[in-house]
Amino acid sequence: MNKNIGRLDWFFILPLFASATMIAEIDGPRESVTTITQFTQGAILVPATLVIAMAVAAGSAIDRRCSEEYMYQVLANSALVAVGTTMLVNLFWVIGMKAFDLPDMSAENMVGVTVLALVLSYYWFRWRGIAR
Repeated sequence: MNKNIGRLDWFFILPLFASATMIAEIDGPRESVTTITQFTQGAILVPATLVIAMAVAAGSAIDRRCSEEYMYQVLANSALVAVGTTMLVNLFWVIGMKAFDLPDMSAENMVGVTVLALVLSYYWFRWRGIAR
């Protein structure tokens, strides 16, 4: 196995802690200092997304150095688990909102759920393998 795979194992520790923070909303909602229009918000988010996506794409060389088929399967399976988990958590939360009057889940909560599911399933597949 390529030694760079271990680097990816260590890399996923940061999102693990970030996702827990996002799910728990440790820094709870605050009143906004500035008010911006939806157009302005889009004008900020679209270029920011493009710049960040390009930076992440350039930084994804860590994956390409681990060119083993196994590593790609681990990452692909982890991504599928994360998307499926996000959809199911959202479904159950919406049902809970209707049945038990749960509060709305924020976008930060949902991103936290997605990242946590991705990280946990990554380690699951790394430790147990993808054939099981």
